[in-house]
This record gives sequence, C-alpha cells and structure tokens, in this order.
Amino acid sequence: MDPPMETPTAVEDGRSALARIGTVAALAILLGVGVQALVLAAKILAGGEPSLAGVLADAAAGVAWATVVCAGAAIGVSISRAPAIAAGLIAALFAPLAVAAAKAANQVMTAAIGVVGKPAAASLVAISAVKAVEYGLLGFLLASLARRGAETAGPYLGAGAAVGLVFGAGVLALKSGAGAAAAELAATAINEIVFPIGCAAVVYAGAVASRAMR
Repeated sequence: MDPPMETPTAVEDGRSALARIGTVAALAILLGVGVQALVLAAKILAGGEPSLAGVLADAAAGVAWATVVCAGAAIGVSISRAPAIAAGLIAALFAPLAVAAAKAANQVMTAAIGVVGKPAAASLVAISAVKAVEYGLLGFLLASLARRGAETAGPYLGAGAAVGLVFGAGVLALKSGAGAAAAELAATAINEIVFPIGCAAVVYAGAVASRAMR
C-alpha cells in the first residue's frame, strides 16, 4: 500500500513553522547583539569604563539569553490551538533555561579570553524565578493578542513595554537601594525595559513570517 500523501495544509503548516522558527532565531541573535550595544553605550555615557573582556562576555551571554527566551515565547504563541495560559507556561519554562544558557555562555567566553568571571550578584535560582514570572506573563499576553487576531505591531510592543516597565522598575529600585553605580543602573534599565519590547517585536516578526508562508 502506498504511504499517505501529505496534504497541502500539512505542508503549509510545516513551512510556516519553519519560517517562524528561522525568523525568531535570526532576529533574536540580532536583538541580543543590539541590546548589548545599547548597554555598552549606556555604561559609557553614565561614566563607566567597561573592559573589552567584559564586553565580549556580556555579548555572549546576551545572545544566548535572547535566543532561548524569545524562542520559548514564540513556541508558545505558535501553538494556535493551545490556550494563552499554556503559552505563558511554556515561556516561563524557557526563562530558567535562558538564564542558564546566558551564564554558561558568559563563563565559556571568559575562559576563552583568559579572565576570571565576576561573582554572581544574585543566585541563579532567584534570577530564574523572577524571569520565569516575567516572561511567563509576557508569553501569556503575546499569545492572547495572537488568539484575538492582532495583526499590527503596536499591541505586541505595548505588551513588551508594560512587562518591561513593571519588572524593570522593581529591579532598578532594588539596585538603586543597594547603592549600585550609575553605569550599572543604566545597563540594567536597557536590559530590563528595552529587551522585553525587543522580544515582543521578534515574536511578532515570527508570526508575520508564518502568515506569509501560509
């Protein structure tokens, strides 16, 4: 008996999924590099003097973090038949993986260039827990928009901005109270506020690519 032929719908679904994954992966890498460039500029403008080793290590960590966490959000949003809360849970599960990937990338880079990495300011468990809540919420919001048929970038960027401002303000308040330097606060503001907006834009771009392939 001849094997069953793939239906046009199945082929289109496969192509759209590949288009989404490829778009998200490529743009997430660019997002990681772009955010780290902004972080470097913010540190310099705030009076910091970042070393080349630190810049390279932060860049490696930023790219690893962006790729994994944005992939998690995109996967949740792309499962069209799943409820939005499921997308949030998927994004929440990917956040600790992204934290670990960023830490590993940072350590690999510092070892490769022969410097000693900085001790962690907070435990990976605490950071992972906060990021799981933050990106779980972002994944839920983005999936909710996708389920409602939102086709413009504005609502997606607005969701990223809302999540970034809420969680970023909390992190900045804690670091400011702990006496963090101006350069560190500037870098934190970029990472905590700008990045969720960029991640939302990446997920939106992946959805657009998926629709185009259909």
